[in-house]
Amino acid sequence: MLGVQPETTEIAEPTVPRRVIRYAVRIAYLAALAVALITGALPGGRVQEAAWMIGGVLAFTIDRPWRQHIRVLTDWLPLIAALMVYDYTRDLADKLGMPLRMHELVDIDRWMFGGTVPTIWLQDHLAGDGRPWWTPIIGVVYTTHFILPWAVAAIFYVYSRPLWVRYMRRILLLSYLALVTYVLVPAAPPWYAGREGAIPEHVRRISGFGLGVVDPNVSAQWLEDHGNYVAAVPSLHTAFSVLVAATLWPLTRQWWLRAILVIYPCAMGFTLVYGGEHWVFDVLLGGVYTAVTILLTRIWENWRAGRALLGPLPAVGRGDAAETDRDTESETETVPAAAVPNGPN
Repeated sequence: MLGVQPETTEIAEPTVPRRVIRYAVRIAYLAALAVALITGALPGGRVQEAAWMIGGVLAFTIDRPWRQHIRVLTDWLPLIAALMVYDYTRDLADKLGMPLRMHELVDIDRWMFGGTVPTIWLQDHLAGDGRPWWTPIIGVVYTTHFILPWAVAAIFYVYSRPLWVRYMRRILLLSYLALVTYVLVPAAPPWYAGREGAIPEHVRRISGFGLGVVDPNVSAQWLEDHGNYVAAVPSLHTAFSVLVAATLWPLTRQWWLRAILVIYPCAMGFTLVYGGEHWVFDVLLGGVYTAVTILLTRIWENWRAGRALLGPLPAVGRGDAAETDRDTESETETVPAAAVPNGPN
């Protein structure tokens, strides 16, 4: 379905016992992941999320040389660092004395929708005093934020390192752009603004997680206890969903799969606004951040590819020529990752 083919390796065809072990490890990992999702063990702490990601990669490459397993840890360290820094943005914003933005976001959403706060309108008209039958679907959509971006990264890592490099370059740049914004412009989501009186109406957290099995009240309380209430602008949930869709689009040929890729970010945006997690403004801003990220990484990749095509510059002396050759070799090592013709956007 997707245009990602496994890379050729020099690993010999495994024997029957090794194949049994390989599939047993993969099945065990998927079963454990399913249990964690259904019971609400995921999402967890940042270290826990990183452990699940790396564990999945190791489970699906269990029969590769041990040196490649060590390389997995070093390859994923930048992303793990980004996840852990996210938890400290609230403390950093407090230490820098940055004011928490709430009223401004209420005013922006009211201005865009003729005096109405979309979250309040959606909850009044769709939820009322209870929760509609499709509330578990909202939980499923919300849960994908903790799984899908990293699952795509893991699949690319196992089957196509060039695609993984391009995708991770975008993930990391997008993450750090958002983190800088959270520190410099801390902003509260609708549920927090309602609790603090910036919105006179009561705002509930309806999205939750747990694939519809975990009680929404339990998941909402967990999110409130562990969430970052200064990370509303931009919506990283929206930004990642748009990035996943944009990445998979050129790899997908079936029309119905492309339809899903279009629907997914829209469903995420609706879930976030309806569930009280984000304002419409920062949902839209999340898409803008993704577009800027893709543009900047493309410019950088084209520049790197252009330098590689030019080749080494003429050197005057022997020492200069040797230094130039070493520089050229270091450049060309990363060029394939930046010059995949049908890679992610």
